[in-house]
Amino acid sequence: MKRQMVNVVACMAFVSLAVARPAGGEAWPQFRGPAGAGVSPGTQPLPTDVGPNKAVRWKVAVSPGVSSPVVAGERVFLTGVKEGKTLVTFALSAKDGSLLWEREAPIRKLETTDKKPRGRLATATVTTDGEHVVSFFGSSGLLCYTVDGERRWYRPMGPFENRRGATSSPIIHDGKVVIVQDHEVGSFVEVFDVVTGKTVWRTERSLFNRSYGTPVVHKDASGREQVVLVGSGLVTSYDLRTGKLLWYVQGTSAVANPMAVTAGGRLFVASANPGPKRSYQPSFSELVAQRDADKDGALSADELPSGLFAALFPTYDENKDGRLGEPEYKAIQKLMGTCRNGLIALDVKGESLNRTPRSIAWSLTRSTPRTATPIHHDGHLYMVKDGGVFTTVNAATGEVVKTDRISAKGKFFSSPVMGDGKVYVADDRGKLLVISAKSQWEVVSEADFDEPIYPTPAISDGRLYVRTETTLYCFGVDD
Repeated sequence: MKRQMVNVVACMAFVSLAVARPAGGEAWPQFRGPAGAGVSPGTQPLPTDVGPNKAVRWKVAVSPGVSSPVVAGERVFLTGVKEGKTLVTFALSAKDGSLLWEREAPIRKLETTDKKPRGRLATATVTTDGEHVVSFFGSSGLLCYTVDGERRWYRPMGPFENRRGATSSPIIHDGKVVIVQDHEVGSFVEVFDVVTGKTVWRTERSLFNRSYGTPVVHKDASGREQVVLVGSGLVTSYDLRTGKLLWYVQGTSAVANPMAVTAGGRLFVASANPGPKRSYQPSFSELVAQRDADKDGALSADELPSGLFAALFPTYDENKDGRLGEPEYKAIQKLMGTCRNGLIALDVKGESLNRTPRSIAWSLTRSTPRTATPIHHDGHLYMVKDGGVFTTVNAATGEVVKTDRISAKGKFFSSPVMGDGKVYVADDRGKLLVISAKSQWEVVSEADFDEPIYPTPAISDGRLYVRTETTLYCFGVDD
């Protein structure tokens, strides 16, 4: 494979796609870092006490945005909104925070979202494999750049019908870009070739309402890689190579925010937003009006949306006439409408489509986070709930080991991250806490940044990157 030359002036490192990791650094390549786990594999020490004027290696003003920092080699990648309407992907030097490049996204039409937080138009976190940098905007679509900022390809998308905007982040795995977009209507999951931008497969998720979780790749006992998605009412899994729907499990809330956590062959899924009722699902007459090509008042197999709908058809075609009628559709609606809040641990085995309830190893309804994805470490789950409740759970049994109030009492849009035996948590009031990574955890230090923190921090090469509403901080211990 041909290698690009190092640009010494810009301090830009490069490594081949085959290695999929930048030279000379610990990568934090996507939302929540390696494999989306939220845990740094590095061994370098991280600061115990951080704050606006503590352990700061550098800080730089950045455009408003809710996307989290991503680190690869000597670059930090972010997205932002300039002057309220210009959407940009940009790269900073990990050494000193200086701007290396900035690229403007084409805008089809600005999506309609809540006005707060500032920068919501730039919510999805970029992803990189060390050669490609992929960013996503609901007002534009999917864009791929080189690490030097040269645009490779562009796939227009959006805007979508979603009151919170398009927030789920893309990921790169095995040369493929994976993105899920669950909205009020038109939900889908799509996989692209990272080199060409061409679609590898796409599956409709028309039964799913809006949710905001990022995909995770889970390897089953046979070694098959699955794209696991947490959606309204169901956890679903698709074959990464083909897009075939493999299984589903009931047990999520009507709107699902956290991504699934994969550890030790088990999946952990948290969802608690906003309650048991789903916001919208098309009526049978609406669905027929959209898809009944032969105008017979029912839906045959070739008229159904792909994905879950088509997979459920043989089971719910009760009279076996090859058509889906209104009573059968209502049975599917009932399946999708069975939503609940809580944390579930999944051991997914067998070949049937419906793996509920035998795949649920245990469930927990207390202290479940609404948005912040838990992290798994040393046989325990660490999670934080809005209002300031921090909890550790035995991952094998579901037993709550310790739960207590912490001083950060806002909402946690930012997910916890872990490195060097420390858990970093931040709320939307600007409070950042450092907590010991032990089952019987203790708060080690706390700081107030006096402005909201929505993005999830990043960890790379002994540095902690924290994005507030106006500033990106780089923290580290003294050399």
